[in-house]
Amino acid sequence: MNKTRKILNKNIWLKISFFNSFRVLSRVLSGWLINKIIAIYIGPEGTTLSEQLRNFLQTLQGVSTLGIQEGVTKYTSKYQNNKKQLSSFLASSYKIVLVSSLILSIIIVIFSKQINHLLFDGRNFRLIIILSGILIPIYAINIILIALLNGFQKYKKITYINTISNVLVAILAVFLVINMHLQGALLLVLLTQIIAFVITLLFIKNDMIEIFKFSFSNSKTSHYKRLYAYIIMAMSSAIVIPLFSILIRNLIFNHYQGDSGIHAGYWDAVRKISTLFLSLITPVFSLYYYPQLAKINTNTEFKNELTKFIKQIFPIFTIGVVLLYLLRHWAILIFFSKSYLPMDELFLWQLAGDYFRVLSLTFAFLMLAKAHVRWYLITEIGFWIVYYLLSRYLLEKYQLKGVTIAYFITYLIYFVTLSGLYGKYVFVKREVVIK
Repeated sequence: MNKTRKILNKNIWLKISFFNSFRVLSRVLSGWLINKIIAIYIGPEGTTLSEQLRNFLQTLQGVSTLGIQEGVTKYTSKYQNNKKQLSSFLASSYKIVLVSSLILSIIIVIFSKQINHLLFDGRNFRLIIILSGILIPIYAINIILIALLNGFQKYKKITYINTISNVLVAILAVFLVINMHLQGALLLVLLTQIIAFVITLLFIKNDMIEIFKFSFSNSKTSHYKRLYAYIIMAMSSAIVIPLFSILIRNLIFNHYQGDSGIHAGYWDAVRKISTLFLSLITPVFSLYYYPQLAKINTNTEFKNELTKFIKQIFPIFTIGVVLLYLLRHWAILIFFSKSYLPMDELFLWQLAGDYFRVLSLTFAFLMLAKAHVRWYLITEIGFWIVYYLLSRYLLEKYQLKGVTIAYFITYLIYFVTLSGLYGKYVFVKREVVIK
């Protein structure tokens, strides 16, 4: 036990990965149970409609916070030893979130009928849309609280919050889906963030002084200017990612008209397994890699962090990709059911895309940490436009598999592009300041 503790203390990537493994395990088990229940009681239609609502909520959450959570993490980390600056920064951050979330909440409730038609076409889930609008401020505050904890690098607490939330959501899923079927699955999507918010409040009670010690009168224009770049970057992602996910899903709907969304359900199902798999590694980037990059100033420091990732994490990730592909048949049966087996052919290209996605994160987080707004917008929006256009073309040529081929090609292009932009900081021998 002592040897394990010493190894973890020396290797920060492994240390955070160790604690993150509990969160991942809870998420995998929770995801397995939720997917299994939906697969048995609703089928592929339930999978794709719940994902449609989830994408919509992702947009709402991004817009409600104006995407400042990355900036909150960065400047909380920077100001944590300067209580006066931290208090002023928190006042500015909370003011932004409260105003934007309340305005958005009113808009969603007023236009709930039109939104329901856009998301669910002939199905009437307007009440779900209204509830999502009412709950927006709670979603937004929870996102900011987690960002603050991340800035203080309290990854253990974040792990506990997520682990307990995952367990409670899984238990609730059994009750809702079995008793309410499709409506229960949609209601579950709404309640997931409420549960997380309650658990977050329980775990931050000892941090209340740091997190809530501020006065709105102390907010400063300078903080708004610092957060402006993050607002622009995050808002683009908050709108573009869910929007294009919906558009690509609608491409599949239209290509397979009359199948009740079954093929779209296969696509969403393979993405769910992919997301669960990536949750083994992506949280380590946000919990450790990003806060570290926010502090660095030179290419030497960047190369040191990148080297840690390449040596300590990437080999394990590579083995995981190969194992998941070899065990894909069992993954489908474990997480879903036999009715989902046709999605077997989607795994190769989906996992190949995931491989380059993780490689791209090593540069993408540097771009985010240094707030390179122009390149972020060009690469982020460009990525999704290329993904959509390739999906449209390859769907006709290769059927549903064409969408995952488009995913792989797009991430390959994305990685090559970021390598061209930021590779100079890795290969240049002299020390260079990263601005």
